[in-house]
Amino acid sequence: ARGRWVMAGLWLGGVVLAWSWGALVRARGARRLAERRQAVLEERARIARELHDVLSHTVSVMVVQAAAADDVFDADPARAREALRRTEQAGRQALAELRWFLRTVRADDEGDTGSQAPPQPGLGDVERLAETVSAAGLPVTVRREDDDAADVPLAVQLSAYRIVQEALTNTLRHAGAGKAEVVIRSGPSEMYVQVRDDGRGGSAAGSGQGIPGMRERAALLGGMLRAGPAPGGGFEVAAWLPTRERAQ
Repeated sequence: ARGRWVMAGLWLGGVVLAWSWGALVRARGARRLAERRQAVLEERARIARELHDVLSHTVSVMVVQAAAADDVFDADPARAREALRRTEQAGRQALAELRWFLRTVRADDEGDTGSQAPPQPGLGDVERLAETVSAAGLPVTVRREDDDAADVPLAVQLSAYRIVQEALTNTLRHAGAGKAEVVIRSGPSEMYVQVRDDGRGGSAAGSGQGIPGMRERAALLGGMLRAGPAPGGGFEVAAWLPTRERAQ
């Protein structure tokens, strides 16, 4: 009888051990599947955000310039031709940025570092961005304070540039503003970026993906972003981006 109980105990222990091992393998498989699905969702969100940032600005400039050309086509052909030339330039810029983005995505997929790709935009390109928006009909001034841009990590510079780009694009498309101002302040551990216009204001939530995308960019760096009607009128986007410990 004792022998049978021993055999029964061993058999039961073997069954429990086999079931436990199978459950552990299934749990690990489910976790790996969930991780792969999460990685796919995060990559899709990154691609969607980058495509939005790359194309939204230049396409908006093209639409504004095309509308301006249509308005003065008969009355002032010279201005209409100039607006069409700017539309062409914006289209070429959009194609160049799209090609850069596709090369970057392919490099990521192939495990390459993307060292052959052109440099991503940074703080040094903000003035050029302001000139493009000014040419589209929205005068933009850029004011720099305590500029230590050389010490700002490239990831922070790219996010700051994209935030300014998206804020100016929203102003150009929706605000009906007469002017806008960009303020860039680089401190020892934090960067401050502000874009303010004198338009009709709007909702802090926004109606599209622009404002949520800007908030997400700031949050990914450990920073924060505030967007909403400005005191005294207009709309203001302000971002605080860490440049030291939390950004590394």
